[in-house]
Amino acid sequence: MLQDHLLIVATIILFTSIVQSIAGFGFSLLAVPLMVLFVDLRQAVIVATLLGTVSNFGQAWQLRHFQNKPIARRFILASCLGAPFGFALFRYGNQSAMKVLLGVAVLFGVWMLARGRDMQNAHVSLDWIMGVLSGVLLLATSTNGPPIVFTLQARRLEPDAQRATLNLIFLVTAVFSLLVFALSGKINSDELYVALIATPIMLLGVYAGIVLRKHINAVAFGRMVLILLTLGGLSSIASALVG
Repeated sequence: MLQDHLLIVATIILFTSIVQSIAGFGFSLLAVPLMVLFVDLRQAVIVATLLGTVSNFGQAWQLRHFQNKPIARRFILASCLGAPFGFALFRYGNQSAMKVLLGVAVLFGVWMLARGRDMQNAHVSLDWIMGVLSGVLLLATSTNGPPIVFTLQARRLEPDAQRATLNLIFLVTAVFSLLVFALSGKINSDELYVALIATPIMLLGVYAGIVLRKHINAVAFGRMVLILLTLGGLSSIASALVG
């Protein structure tokens, strides 16, 4: 049961919420691969989505004056277009195959982020393509961040604008995800209980990240996040192969 691993899940949530607060992304990308080592993938997706919604709401409100609304709207609409395909994978996909997909998605995100290309003048279709891909990953694995983060970094948004826009997109798409999961009866009391218990821990992690990010070298931290994401992606694939 999910509650049997509450302490482990809470520790993962604390760590990943600190990373999310400092970098502006990485919560589900790290939390889901780590949680699937101990709990069912679908449970990990639901818990990460529930907690991510709370975290994103606070940060989206805090940074609301820096949001790039046109980009956010494109990604939100495109994510809704890709979401049905992601839900089909979530509902009918094989657990081992889904863990491999999760790992590959995370590693693909690392590759995209590491490239660091300058695409400030890229056609608006880039946002739509990456948004649809993000929508598929959103409901399938709750790791919809890589395509969005890659695009915002490639468009060279300022750090505050990037963090604010990311959290606005993540907030709206997470609420959309929860509505889909709730209406389809995929959220149960076990997941709600764990998310409720872990919420104060997550908020503590967010606060710690806000304090720490003033004293951390952004370049060094970015490299560390990429290493952690790589380990998370590899661990998800490994758990599928040995499970």
